[in-house]
Amino acid sequence: MAHYVPIPKDLNDIKEKFIMGFTKRQVICFGIGLVLGAPVYFLTRASIGMSGAIFAMGAVAAPAILCGIYKKNGVFLEKQVKFMREYFTRPRKRYYKATNIFVSIERQIEYNRIKKKLRDAERKGGA
Repeated sequence: MAHYVPIPKDLNDIKEKFIMGFTKRQVICFGIGLVLGAPVYFLTRASIGMSGAIFAMGAVAAPAILCGIYKKNGVFLEKQVKFMREYFTRPRKRYYKATNIFVSIERQIEYNRIKKKLRDAERKGGA
């Protein structure tokens, strides 16, 4: 009896597992979440109680953990947030403004003409 193993067509989705089935990125993000969340838990446990401290720890550690887990269309959470921030801070209306090259050339010619007149006037006045 033959066993068949499905092979993904896109080999870019295969990531090397680092520790306990997690990738390096996930281990690093979980570690950052632990480093941020553990002190919050121990510092707030006495003042707001056990359940409040666990909730506060989860709220502090969640962004770091989500950065390691969340991936949509090949884009991780922090890049997704960056793209969304850039999108929402752009101006909503974009106006098309054409530059007439012939007007620009005429202005340059007029500028050169005036510049030459001023240079000639300085030479006559200075001499």
